[in-house]
Amino acid sequence: MKKNMTITLTGIILIGAVIFYFVTFFAYTPSDKFSGFPVPKNAQLVKGNERVDMYDWSKASEENGIPSAYRLVIKSKGWKEKGGEGASTYYEKGNKKIDLISQTNELTLIKDKD
Repeated sequence: MKKNMTITLTGIILIGAVIFYFVTFFAYTPSDKFSGFPVPKNAQLVKGNERVDMYDWSKASEENGIPSAYRLVIKSKGWKEKGGEGASTYYEKGNKKIDLISQTNELTLIKDKD
C-alpha cells in the first residue's frame, strides 16, 4: 500500500513538472531581432522599428514587473539581469543588451545600438 502511494505521488509530481516545463518554456519564442531574447507567444506586436518593439501583453505590469515564469525563461536562455530603473530592466548576454520595459498590459523591448 505504501509503495503504491509513493509511486502514485511520484508520478503526479513528474507529470506536474512536465506540464510546468511545457507551459512555461513553450509559451515564449526567441526573437531574431533581439538576439534570441524570448518573447511571449501570446503578446501582440503593436508597433516597432529597427531597435524597439512594443507589445500588448496582459501579463505585463508596471507594479509587479513580468511574471516569474518569464524571468525563469529569460535566465534559462542565458540572459543575465544587470539592473533596472522603475519599469525598466536591463539584460545582457555576451555583448548584446536588451532593455525590457514592463508597464500595465504593455511590454517593450529595446536593443542597444550596434
